[in-house]
Amino acid sequence: MLRSRSVGADIGRVTSIPLHVEIRREKAEGFSTIKIAVLIWLTLQNSVHTLLLRYSRARDVPEMYFSSVAVFFTEVIKVFVCLYMVFNESHGPFGGFRALKKQVFNQPWDTLKVCIPAVMYTFQNNLFYCAASHLEAATFMIISQSKIFTTAVFSIILMNRRLSGIQWFSLAVLTTGVCLVQMQTSTTKGRAGDEQNPLIGFVAALTACTISGFAGVYFEKILKGSAPVSIWMRNIQMSVFAIPSSFIAIWLTDGAAVREKGLLYGFDGVVWLTSFWYCIGGLSVAICIKYADNIAKNFATSVAIIIATIASIYLFDFRPNMMFLLGGTLVISSIFLYSSKGFTTKTRKVDESRV
Repeated sequence: MLRSRSVGADIGRVTSIPLHVEIRREKAEGFSTIKIAVLIWLTLQNSVHTLLLRYSRARDVPEMYFSSVAVFFTEVIKVFVCLYMVFNESHGPFGGFRALKKQVFNQPWDTLKVCIPAVMYTFQNNLFYCAASHLEAATFMIISQSKIFTTAVFSIILMNRRLSGIQWFSLAVLTTGVCLVQMQTSTTKGRAGDEQNPLIGFVAALTACTISGFAGVYFEKILKGSAPVSIWMRNIQMSVFAIPSSFIAIWLTDGAAVREKGLLYGFDGVVWLTSFWYCIGGLSVAICIKYADNIAKNFATSVAIIIATIASIYLFDFRPNMMFLLGGTLVISSIFLYSSKGFTTKTRKVDESRV
């Protein structure tokens, strides 16, 4: 079954990078306490992530931070979190360094495999920041569900998969919903005046979803047959390429301004919280897969979209019209339709861990 993490996501991440890691799902019947906790966390993570990202870019501050720098520090924070987890699982620094040497340095080809996806996801995260700068949080979250469509298309092209009739229908419903939501954004003016352009945000979000779909399927394809690797170790492997590429992106996009104003220009508590939340969001989704089934994850995404819409009304003076409400309803419906049991194609199990 093809699975796609929302931005609230993906974005990033989230946001999301499928990893070749086998995680056994808990088979408890009904909604256990831990399943309910996971459901609440997924909903909270998705909605807060998108709202934080939008707020950090739309607020009226004298010094706006560079989004490329935020992406860089998100990767740095992520690698430290993963290193801590590897050391903890290896019972100390010495065991952790031995594990790193064995998995990362002694297997250069396995590490090199993740180079292209790591670089592509860095580009994707920068685009998600761009999209969040020009789109309302709810609009951003809904449009980001387009990664379901792009993932499906690339899995047909690269993996020779087949979709059922109901899946094709759900993709048509998804596309219609996204188009209706875009019609709302084309008639909405942002608080930032001329600095906000919904068309730029829409194109950035769709481009990021296209990259996410391709990179995710490509990653699954190249890692097919590889030995299972822990989520923490795989993220460290990807950070070997993600951190340098995100640093290069700083100088390609904001180099002159960074040299003039400094790397941490505009950084405050909100920006650091956004970067940290971006980091833990991707990691937590992969862990939650152990306990949350598709219905729970889809429910969490749907509720997060509703929460983001309501919060945007109060936080950003967002005024959804009938086009937006109809489009949002279609997108939410398509999410459930696409992953309906009995209609989805068989695929390898993969996890999502990066934004």
